[in-house]
Amino acid sequence: MQAPADVPQPSRRARFASVDTFRGLLLIGMVFTPSTAVGDHFAFLRHAEWDGITMNDWIFPAFLVTSGLSLSFLLRNPSKSATYRRLTRRLILLVVLGIAYNAYGTSWFDITELRFTGVLQMIGIAGAVGAAVVLASRAMFGEDKMWLLITVATVGLFVYGLGLELIACDPIGRCSPYFEIDRAVLTDSHVYRAGAAGWDPEGLVLSIASAAFVLYGYSAGMVIRRIGQSDRRETVRQIGTLAGACLAAGAIASAWMLPNKRLLTPSFALLVSGSALVVVCGIYLLIDTGGGPAIDRIRRGITWPIIAFGRNAIIVYLFERVLLHAGRTIKIGDRSIETRLMEDILPVGAPAVHEAYAAVIACVILLVVGTLHRRRLYLAL
Repeated sequence: MQAPADVPQPSRRARFASVDTFRGLLLIGMVFTPSTAVGDHFAFLRHAEWDGITMNDWIFPAFLVTSGLSLSFLLRNPSKSATYRRLTRRLILLVVLGIAYNAYGTSWFDITELRFTGVLQMIGIAGAVGAAVVLASRAMFGEDKMWLLITVATVGLFVYGLGLELIACDPIGRCSPYFEIDRAVLTDSHVYRAGAAGWDPEGLVLSIASAAFVLYGYSAGMVIRRIGQSDRRETVRQIGTLAGACLAAGAIASAWMLPNKRLLTPSFALLVSGSALVVVCGIYLLIDTGGGPAIDRIRRGITWPIIAFGRNAIIVYLFERVLLHAGRTIKIGDRSIETRLMEDILPVGAPAVHEAYAAVIACVILLVVGTLHRRRLYLAL
């Protein structure tokens, strides 16, 4: 599964639209998940109660796979000091933005209650750990070795899984033994739900283990980067083989430990990574394969709103939080903007009104990121 190293590299400025399209689709899915999973409706948009995988469970770890895809392009050339500075800056900014995201609308930077863990922090830590593994492998072999990256990711997951099984915690089967590390390092007032849940889906150890998603994505990105323009069939074969291996390993691991996002069981990580890479293959075939100028124009016309989301992911993520909070807290008369939209303006009844409200949020975000995309303005960390 090692992609050939002697294939001419695409230019530094070349991009594969499939990577941005996949990221954009995930972000659009993210916009619809917090507003539409209400009552007994749209259960697939809610997180699984404990074991299992729903669409909502799948979106964020699949996004970590796209982080790995992007990382493969960031590290495409021999690493220089500028690359190390950018990786360090990215980690720091993601952690800072993540803490600010937690503070907005909740503790408002009350340091005694401010939660330090979160989604952006996990993206930063997992990406940094994944990059460190890649750079260490280059130091050992002088180049990227796909087999080594996949091995490190898979072995790391199963070692992490052994800890879930062997380290005691209470209640047995519904807790994370690694959560005690977060409580010891961060204290209860700075962790997820103030330590009341007994597990932590955003913890320090879990963030490190999440580097597996990044490494699987990085491995697929290596293939796209090296031969994606010259040999599309081989690109699909190699990524498809990796996806199939992840899915098969995940199915086998499910007999040992059921898929569980909150604990990041090995079966969950492998099944999500494998299925995400299947989607990557499909989008690559639809978006980044030939067809002539006419087909390219049609593709650009269809995909540009999605790519606009994908190219400005940080803006989408932060702006969604601002819009949701503003809609719930800013009142017109005696009711919030959100309530007035759902009850008075949107011409659909429950439960579809929640989807309609999410669509309004998505359109407002598109107005911003679409304008930025047309002007080629992107917030890149």
